[in-house]
Parts: sequence; structure tokens; C-alpha cells
Amino acid sequence: MGQLRTICLVGHSGCGKTTLATALMKRAGIKEQILLDASQEEKDRGYSIDIGYGAFTKGDTTVTLLDTPGGDEFIEEMYKAVPVSDVSLLVVHAEKAVEVVTERAWDLTGAAKRPTLVLVNQMDRENASFEKAIASLRDHFEGKLLPIQLPIREGGAFVGVVDLIANQAVYFAEKGKKAIPDDLAGPVEDARSSLIEEASTMDDELMMKFLEEEPISTEEITTSLSIGVAQGELIPVLCASGAEEKGLDTLTQVLTGLVPGPALDAAAATRAIVFDLTNDPYLGRLAYARVLDGTVQEGKSLVVVGGGGKIEIRDMYTLEGTKQKREPKAPAGSIIAIGKAEDLKLGDTVATSIDGAAFDMPAFPQPVYSRTIVPKSQADVEKMSEALREVSTTKATIQVERDPVTKEQILRGMGDIHLSVFIERLKNRYNVSLETHTPQIPYKETIRKKAEAKYRHKKQSGGRGQFGEVVLRIEPFDGEGGYQFLDEIKGASIPGQYIPGVEKGVVEAMEEGNLAKYPVTNVSVAVFDGSYHPVDSSELAFKIAARSAFRDAFDKANPTLLEPVMNVQVRVPEEFTGDIISDLNGRRGRILGMDPAGKITVIRAEVPLSEMMSYALDLKSRTQGRAVFQMEYAKYQAVPGNIQEKVVAQARQNEE
Repeated sequence: MGQLRTICLVGHSGCGKTTLATALMKRAGIKEQILLDASQEEKDRGYSIDIGYGAFTKGDTTVTLLDTPGGDEFIEEMYKAVPVSDVSLLVVHAEKAVEVVTERAWDLTGAAKRPTLVLVNQMDRENASFEKAIASLRDHFEGKLLPIQLPIREGGAFVGVVDLIANQAVYFAEKGKKAIPDDLAGPVEDARSSLIEEASTMDDELMMKFLEEEPISTEEITTSLSIGVAQGELIPVLCASGAEEKGLDTLTQVLTGLVPGPALDAAAATRAIVFDLTNDPYLGRLAYARVLDGTVQEGKSLVVVGGGGKIEIRDMYTLEGTKQKREPKAPAGSIIAIGKAEDLKLGDTVATSIDGAAFDMPAFPQPVYSRTIVPKSQADVEKMSEALREVSTTKATIQVERDPVTKEQILRGMGDIHLSVFIERLKNRYNVSLETHTPQIPYKETIRKKAEAKYRHKKQSGGRGQFGEVVLRIEPFDGEGGYQFLDEIKGASIPGQYIPGVEKGVVEAMEEGNLAKYPVTNVSVAVFDGSYHPVDSSELAFKIAARSAFRDAFDKANPTLLEPVMNVQVRVPEEFTGDIISDLNGRRGRILGMDPAGKITVIRAEVPLSEMMSYALDLKSRTQGRAVFQMEYAKYQAVPGNIQEKVVAQARQNEE
């Protein structure tokens, strides 16, 4: 059985990952059309949105490429692909060096001590600078970044590289020429000495050889480097041009030779991790998985670890170029696509035993940008729910829910581009058209003091009438559930069979407060007196009386609006920290603390949701896209008086 390697390409949009992946496959002999950005949305926009899958064989090694998007709003795909790869190839633009998503990719790869290589790509560009790219990488990231190549340029053209491990030149057009240019002799000597010194830290015997200035072979350097890469301690840096297909042979040699492969045991109990879900226009729902242990076979069944159901492996595919091909079995290390996978979810570990060890995927970022969605026509209403379910279940950073307070259908994502792509996908694949609006804030109403009210409901219109009199006391309540109902009737002023009607009336009244028609919360309600009629009283009459009594008492109890407050965590480069703190204060935020993390500051704050509706876009604008944030619900708190006046006035205007 040949060797397997899974390589994840990560980096900022425009650094050339997809072009590079395409060139690697072409160089390896893939003849048919290579289409990594295959969705209609990717074709329309001209950039990657989903993981692109491809594979090629070099010698006895099959390399699977996972090409991730470089847009920061599509960061989820990187979270899926990096953990299931043998190595991450961090691609850097030779003219621009470290960019926004380069930093985020590093957090998941090199900073997390995962096996990582860096490729300075687009070395064919006029202003390409390998030296400046290395300096930028070292300035931004802590880690042992080791060039294992230096570029050779003649007349501004990228014509070859110096292989620092073998200590010889590799010219792209002149295969027999191996002499190192004279002007690079000094830089090569310095870079190679640094490379050997760092590589020797991975092996005591090699370190002794280095200290005693004994000869060190190419094989010894390669072996030691491979150990360092596997441990996440050493980060080799290469250079290439995907667009001109230069430097790809040496890159492939490193990917297949230097990068450590997975430990394979085909006889072990089968285990695989589902890391991606797609809806293929021809094959239906596909679950992409990495086989961790054993062998996955068609016709066999697996179970979801931790209590899930049985999964029948009916259709299974691997990759040849960018095409799926049917495969009856796949050993550990393989990337497979499981067909008819409606019961599988992102992050599921499937195994032969329900007690198998679950694979630990990193927590996905939570959506931070919301819009209300409304179907454009009745036909869209009928198709919307199923289409939303099918598409949203494939993405961890897309969430669809109905707000229990405003009753709006809310679509959450990572930003405006992210949501617009999702909405385009609904139109392209399911012919569902949606409009979007800014969501309403789910305010609530409460009271600040105790109050009582009495209400008599009496109606006579011939025949049996309606009668019920209720005396209520309401007061602030901070217990569980935000509501408490107490029956304090002494004697028989209200018979017991009517008390449920009283509570129903109270609950009904709490659905819409008197201030702005928002739900009422944090209230204790006690019925302590009343009266009834032996013939005309009914549960309905007491419900109507209680509803009106509650509303009267509510007006007397100093009612106020409550607004949702979010726990916010902003990761910001230190040079923007002061500006971001000032901005959060201007959003009525309360700074809870700041934690330095290298050149990043993590700011923790509580901020009202109403002030955060456009924060995903504003933060990007203020920090050139370099800061990121997460937020989650914290609590409800009273709205300041001046803002309450505006909210109440707007609500009354809308009612008119």
C-alpha cells in the first residue's frame, strides 16, 4: 500500500492557493479539467467559498489537497480542514507578506504547534521579496521559521532556487545546472548554517556533530527536520510561483518526503471524523471524513461515537484530481466522501464501537452578524424552510432561528458577504428568494416596584352572564424562569377551580407589556382577593379579569424596558487597543478586562446588543480587518431613560 498525505492550503485571499493547488495537480499529471472553485457562487465571485478538494499521486504517495478560502468571513473552512491534515501549507504573497487571514491561519497552525510549512508564493511578481516576506513572518509570529530554500533571480525573473538541505541550486529551465550563483554564496552559507543548527536541536547526536563541526549529511538534516515538523517545533519556509508553475517539483518533494505521514494500522478498529458536509448537485448530501484508524468499507456499518445512530456505508468516494471516484474501501489516512449521509453531522466521529474515542475538533467561531430574512413570495415561503435546513446544516457558522421575542426569522453568519453568499446559494440551488432587514432588538419589559390592582369583569347580554373579580399584587422577581404566580386566596372569595383561569390571564397579559408591546419578565404575581357569582362565573371570566388587573397593576409599578447585553471578546492587534476600547465605551460598553497575548490584546466587555448590530463591519473598518470578535448573550438590564423614550415612541408610531 502506498503512502498518504493530506495537505491543507491556508492563507489570505489572493495569495494564490487555488492556482497553486491546480498547478500541483497538473504538474503531477492530472489530465482532466481541474475545478476547485466549483460552486456557482464561487464562479460568479471569482474566489473560494468552500473547501476545494483535489488529489494527485507522486511516486508511491497519494497527496490530497484541501484548498481553504482566504476570506476572513469564510474562516470556518480552515477550522474544518487544518485538524484533519498531516501538514498545513501557509501560503504567503511574495509582495504583501503577512496579511489578515495569514495571522488567523497561524493561530490555527504554527501557533498551535501543528505541523506547518510556509510557502512564499508568486515569486514571479516584479516586487516579490523573499527576504521581506521572511522578515514580516518573523516580526508577526513566534516560532522557528527556517528557510530551506533561497530564490534565484536573474534580470528580475524567478529562475530557480537554492536547496539549502542539499546545498545546491535547482534551475527550472536548466536541469543540469547546479552551481550556486556567486552573489548568493554568503547568504546561502548563513542560511544553511542556521538551518543545520536548528535542525540539530531535534537530535542529540546531530547536535554533537554540529558543535564539533563534523560533516552532516543531507539525510541527517532531512530526518531531523521531519521530526521538528511533526512536533510543530520547526517551520520550513519555501518559495515558488504557482502561476508560472515554478518551484513545484521541489515543493512536491518536500510534501511527500519531508512531511511526516500518518501512523497507519489497517488492522485497528475503524474510526473516522466527519469534518465537512456538502450538497452535491449529482450525488446529494456528501460527508467528507478522514479515516483515522482501520479501514472504512462499503457495505459495512459504523456508529456515531457517544450515542448516535448506526451509519450504513453505502456509497463511498475518494478523489482523482477534483473528480470523485467510487472506492470500495479506504485505509487510515484517506480522505473520503460518504454518500447518502443525511444522518451525519459536522464533527461526528464514526467508529465500529459506540465507545470509540471521539476526535477533538476545535470549537468553531460563533456567528456575529445577523439579519432578518423574509421570503419574497408565497412560493418562497413554501420552499424556504427545507432549503434553509439543507444549506445551514452544512455550515457551523450559519445559524437560522426564530427569535422568541420578536418572532422574526433570523439568519446569523460571520458578516455581510457571508450572508449574501448564503442567500445567493438558496436562490441558485433551491430557487428561494429572500429579502433581508436589520433585526429588531428583543427588548423585554419589567417593573421596579410593588403595586396592586382590582378588576371586575361583568357582562350580561341575555342568558348566562360573565362575572369574575380579581385583586392582584405584582412585585419585582429575580428568581428562576423570570416569573412566579402565587395563590394567596383565603376562604372562598375565588373558588379553586377558577385559579387556573386567573394564571392564564396573567400569562396572557405578560406576552405584551404596556410600554412597547414587548414580553414582560421578572415579575411575581399574587392573587389574594376577589369575588365570584355562583351562576355567571367561569374560568374564562376570571382569565379576562386577571388579564386586565395585571395591566392596571403593571402601569402603577414603575415599568421599564430591559435590553439584552452581550459578553463580547475582541482580539485586537496591540496598536489598535486604545481605539477599540474607546469605541466600546462609546457603545455603552463596560470594559471587564484586558489580557495581553503576544502582540494581541484580548478585550473583554459587556455591551448592549442594540449597539452591536453593525459591529462586525465597523470593527473590520477600524482595524483593516485585523481584529476579530465573538459575543454571546450575558443578561438583560434596564434601558437608560433617554433610549427608552425613543424605543417606546417608535413602537407606538409603528402601532399607528
